[in-house]
Amino acid sequence: MKRVLFIGIWLYIIVQSGCTGFNSETIVEKTEQEIPLAIRNEFYSDPSNPITDAKVELGRYLFYDKRLSVNKTKSCASCHDPRFSFTDTYRRSVGAYGDLTAFNSPPLINLAFNRYFTYADTSFHTPEKQINNPMFADAPVELGWKGNEAKLLRQFENDAFYQPLFSKAFPAVSNEELFTVKHVQYCITSFIKTIVSFHSPYDEYNYYGNKTALNKSALRGMVLFNSAELKCNQCHGGINFNESSFKSAPYVNTGLFPDTTLHRGLAAKTGNAADVGKYKIPTLRNLAFTSPYLHDGSVESLQEVIGMFEKGKLSTDKNKHPYITGFTLNLQQRNDLIQFLLCLSDSSVIKKSYYQDPWGIK
Repeated sequence: MKRVLFIGIWLYIIVQSGCTGFNSETIVEKTEQEIPLAIRNEFYSDPSNPITDAKVELGRYLFYDKRLSVNKTKSCASCHDPRFSFTDTYRRSVGAYGDLTAFNSPPLINLAFNRYFTYADTSFHTPEKQINNPMFADAPVELGWKGNEAKLLRQFENDAFYQPLFSKAFPAVSNEELFTVKHVQYCITSFIKTIVSFHSPYDEYNYYGNKTALNKSALRGMVLFNSAELKCNQCHGGINFNESSFKSAPYVNTGLFPDTTLHRGLAAKTGNAADVGKYKIPTLRNLAFTSPYLHDGSVESLQEVIGMFEKGKLSTDKNKHPYITGFTLNLQQRNDLIQFLLCLSDSSVIKKSYYQDPWGIK
């Protein structure tokens, strides 16, 4: 994946549009303003898909359109609802034909700062690549695009509402080549990459210098989070609290799922016995809105999650990561840690009008 300076994206847009400055109403400027200055250069973009307002606008309509599924029962938003920080509150999401998907629905916030995107597959490094999973997966079917590409594209091509939106998003493309799978994917991922969340109390404390944003309990919890005993920050580091301190890809066997026949993890893809039980480290952002937790949605509360890791030393899984050694917290410490974790939640992201269903407010 090529790393692109965030400001370079906006300069590209200016050149392409012939503008000499930003329109204060554009979504690209709003997105830039939402990201703390200190980390704007950490934004990753696929150079083949520079973000433009026209792509974002079209992508937002497609994201919420149930015609994106083979039987018109599901949209992207069905599993990624803004009310729940773009998750769905189910243990495992439901595909177009009613089948349970393999995993709990992850939040779609700050994806342009990630380098890995799925629970048990290390091969996708951009949203443009990852979107193939929900569109073309057939075990189980999620949206059902496999073998139905022409049928699904035709309904957008024949829709007078969508025709000018596609032309605006891809002005250099002929009408005969406008309605393609790649263009649908580029627009949806452009919209998704504008979903940024950096106004939690932690962000106010860490990026904006508001030292009153965290109360005393949360501050004590932050110390625990970063302590040598708990080692939470060793796996949950970086901008999205999902980057590890070790050099390998951020996929870990926590040893908390003893049924390795059911919880194959990366091994289901690689066939490597050493990958059994390894799953991608999840973001800790917006935990207040994204229950249930873990890759299978099996845990409802943060208290339960912490309790599982407290007992980590009891796991006998030979592939368990060495950081999972267990620890002991008293009631006050457990409450402090939870207070800190909740301070990673940003309520503004679930309310922003330009992330909401445009069909409902049109």
